[in-house]
Amino acid sequence: TSPNGRFVEGARAIDGKVLSRMEAVGKNLFAFFSSHDDSSSSSSDESDDLVVMHVHFGMSGMWAVFNSTMEEPDIKPTTLLRLEEIIAPSTSSTAGKI
Repeated sequence: TSPNGRFVEGARAIDGKVLSRMEAVGKNLFAFFSSHDDSSSSSSDESDDLVVMHVHFGMSGMWAVFNSTMEEPDIKPTTLLRLEEIIAPSTSSTAGKI
């Protein structure tokens, strides 16, 4: 979801997709989503429906990860990633795009 409304189209692009992997490079986080679980495939980056989410955290941004069975954290995120087993709010990110 996009609690502040800045990433509505990006949230729509990954809704219902499977998170296949994540990579961090410096203050940048890249999350790779597709329509099916291709994490065991060596050609996951060649998927026609691959969507890559890029987040830049700036000087103080963070992404926390909580078990989805726990009470939702009292955090005011700029972006909130909900998966079957986790809730991951992001705060203070300076840029996010799909």
